[in-house]
Amino acid sequence: MDYSFEGDSKTRPEQNLSGASKKITRDVLLQKTYEERRKRQEQRVKLQSAQLLQSHIRSYLVRKHSKQEQRQHYDCIGNSTMIKEALSRLLFFYHPSEDKQRMMNMMDKFNSNHTEILKQIEHDQSLMWLVKRFLAVCLKNLMIYNNIEKDAFISVLNKFSNNPNTVEYLLTKGYYGYLRSYLEYTKDQALSEAVELIHRPFVYINSNSSLNDLALSEFCKHFLKSSVTPNLKILISHIRSKSDFPFNRILKYLNSWSFIEGGNSLLYCVLTLEPDSYEPNYDSVQVLSKLSMKLHNLRPAEHHENEDSDDEEEMEQDWELSDYLIMFNKPDRVRKLLHFLHRNSTDQVLTSFTQLCHNLLLVYKDSMRKYLLLYRLGLSGKFINMLWKNISNNLCEQLEMKGACLNSWSECHTTLSVFCDMFTFFIETLTDRENVDLGDAFLQNDLYNMSKLLKKVAKDLIEVAFPMCRSSTITATPEVLHLYKTCLNCVRVLYNLDTRKHFCPAGFWTAEKIHVSPDLCRKDYLSRTILPFHGLVYDDNDESHLPPLSTIEQRSLAILKNMPFFITFNTRVMLLRDLCRYSVDDDDYQRIHTMFSNERVIVIRRTHLYEDAFKKISNKSDLKYRMRIQFINNVGLEEAGIDGGGIFKEFINEVLKTAFDPNRGFFLMTADNMLYPNPNVHLIVENFMEHYHFVGRLVGKAIFENILVDLPLAEFFLVKLLVDRASAHYLQSLDPVLYRNLLYLRDYSGDVSDLGLDFSIVNNDLGKTRIMELKPDGANIPVTNENCLEYIQRLADLKLNTQLKKQCQAFREGLNSVVPLTWLKMFSPKELQVIISGDNQEIDISDLSAHTVYGGEFTADHPTIILFWTVVHRFTDIQKKQLLKFVTSCSRPPLLGFRVSADIRWSTQFSNDLGPLLVQKHFHIFLLRKFR
Repeated sequence: MDYSFEGDSKTRPEQNLSGASKKITRDVLLQKTYEERRKRQEQRVKLQSAQLLQSHIRSYLVRKHSKQEQRQHYDCIGNSTMIKEALSRLLFFYHPSEDKQRMMNMMDKFNSNHTEILKQIEHDQSLMWLVKRFLAVCLKNLMIYNNIEKDAFISVLNKFSNNPNTVEYLLTKGYYGYLRSYLEYTKDQALSEAVELIHRPFVYINSNSSLNDLALSEFCKHFLKSSVTPNLKILISHIRSKSDFPFNRILKYLNSWSFIEGGNSLLYCVLTLEPDSYEPNYDSVQVLSKLSMKLHNLRPAEHHENEDSDDEEEMEQDWELSDYLIMFNKPDRVRKLLHFLHRNSTDQVLTSFTQLCHNLLLVYKDSMRKYLLLYRLGLSGKFINMLWKNISNNLCEQLEMKGACLNSWSECHTTLSVFCDMFTFFIETLTDRENVDLGDAFLQNDLYNMSKLLKKVAKDLIEVAFPMCRSSTITATPEVLHLYKTCLNCVRVLYNLDTRKHFCPAGFWTAEKIHVSPDLCRKDYLSRTILPFHGLVYDDNDESHLPPLSTIEQRSLAILKNMPFFITFNTRVMLLRDLCRYSVDDDDYQRIHTMFSNERVIVIRRTHLYEDAFKKISNKSDLKYRMRIQFINNVGLEEAGIDGGGIFKEFINEVLKTAFDPNRGFFLMTADNMLYPNPNVHLIVENFMEHYHFVGRLVGKAIFENILVDLPLAEFFLVKLLVDRASAHYLQSLDPVLYRNLLYLRDYSGDVSDLGLDFSIVNNDLGKTRIMELKPDGANIPVTNENCLEYIQRLADLKLNTQLKKQCQAFREGLNSVVPLTWLKMFSPKELQVIISGDNQEIDISDLSAHTVYGGEFTADHPTIILFWTVVHRFTDIQKKQLLKFVTSCSRPPLLGFRVSADIRWSTQFSNDLGPLLVQKHFHIFLLRKFR
């Protein structure tokens, strides 16, 4: 704008040569104003930043110049000045890289004149302040200088940190943090001085209240919460030896935290620092329950494996978990904890113990037997009863879950999870005689209520684990997965207990009808792995490409695999029959064609029954297809007979009878005449595993063809057909005397070492005595009260699993090659015995006659048939079994009755010969002459 005055006061119009004028809109004007304001703001910020930067640079240059002047002045005056003035100048300009020698000279002054300096400090507060700052600098320099120079710093710190005010100041400057860093690079001989420095704040912890929380928090933060190193372990052992170490104060301080971080390392330190004479209290139990929550994170990552596989040996190799296991299993610690629980059975103490047990149960698959505390509590009916009362009185309403309850983990889930594990262990550890009333722990009504609640919870858990919507709102945490597994397992234990004690009404377990889709059998989904919150697991090499299951089908499959007793036994038998039928081929026509095309005649000599069968059938690739048997009698001639399936049935029965004959050596008999594999078979037959594999295939063939064979198998052997390892509870079915002796040893109230036992046993191998050690150098390890439980477990494991491992493994593999074990796991061991040998039920002649197929001129109204059934109805039970044995080669009726059996057919034989032969056995075809 031009402000010159030229005598023209009128404003002339402006000339716009850009064309027609445009009106600026409001939005454009606002945007333009905003941009101008933003640019001005940027300019102001740049100016302020430049001024601030210039200020810092000027400050740095001034300080550098001042420090350099003070440094030169310090060097000029040398040792002539007073310690206070020299220290003040040194602290002003000190830099580690430039003033190393000056610092060391000052260190020498402090070490050589410490008595005089300490006297001056008492009367000069300003000097005390300078000394505090100097000690803080010494702490920082611990990680800079070499070991010799560090020793000088440690010496000064030890001499001048003998004042509570000085210690409190150093704590605010990272006292414990610097000492912890120094500790990692310290040799053993220098640890003693470091221990004194670390312990120094605790000397004044009672005299200075403001120091208490600061010292405890800093010590826990830098020494207990950080990672555990070898030097820290050595240091903790030194600190533990201090009689005045405030262990109880640390526990109270930790318990005052609402949430404790650094759990595992802090847990290790707390367990290690605990004095031998320490008596547990509520604070100590509460701290252990909080700190052990993340202990299971130390467990190696697991892959989807067979639930029966024994992978605990790998876990034992983890040294971190082994350290925690050793510390938790100290007998004195366990004894004191149990004593405290029995004296203080309040709700708070019970909650803390429950949480501690839950944390330990998450660490191992077999934590109940690994942790001595869990083992002792699992044998205590009183503790388990306390858990049950807490559940039944306070938590039942919360456990009426329908999925949403698991969105947030709560106390009821923890209590239920621990109870299921404890109760399962408690039941499996007792004998049947002790189970009659279960001591003072549970009444019959308690067991019924328990079954009713856990049955509902188990079904709800399955619904939660396999939700209707694709994405579940519940995360599959280790806690949730453990609850799922242990609850379902406890329901199985209750079912097995109910089969012996009958505390539930008839039909209780199968009251609710569960639909099982035919596709589960047709496509053999039962052989697939199904995981909670995941669904079916497909292998990378799986080429079957099965269609996905609906949610209802997934739940049915989960019940079949985990709680099959929710489905009636007859239904499961029919499922097994369907699985066998569909396993040959999906298409019926193709299946029948394949069956007959693979059918071949196998010649078997009666005089060499087992040898011929082993030679000609053991190498046969697939026993699922039909085979015909031709017997050669004792004089070398072929036996005449019409094979309607009965000849093969007789063959299976006779071969298995020969194979299981104790005189052959593959199997032995228990005291109650039950069969089990011979543990010393390797001394009789070199290739014994091939024979067990062959016998397993024959048993599988009998199950596949629905042929009943008279094989009374020992209960523990039936268990080992379904799972890999049998628990010590099943030792009763192998050796009742040894089992009772071990129970006596378990409950022995005196000194076990007086019995003179060690970790070895004497084994008799066909007349030769041999000493077997239960653990390395076991003959030199006496059995005491501390390791008594380990001795019992190792001895039972040797008898049930180790000595029979190869035999049972080969038998299982042979059985699995014909009938997959996943199918047989639908049945309990006793039900499997019924599948193999049938039930000793009375033969229903009316059922037999109603489902008999007649041939020739015979009908149900034929006089001969009417006369025949009239006579049969008058038979005794033994005669009925003999008749059934004569016709079908088996004296026991079919599992599901004669309605589903095609074994009985009748035919007429016309003959003018009225000799003594009235009927002939033609194996499933009964040739009956017409009576006049």
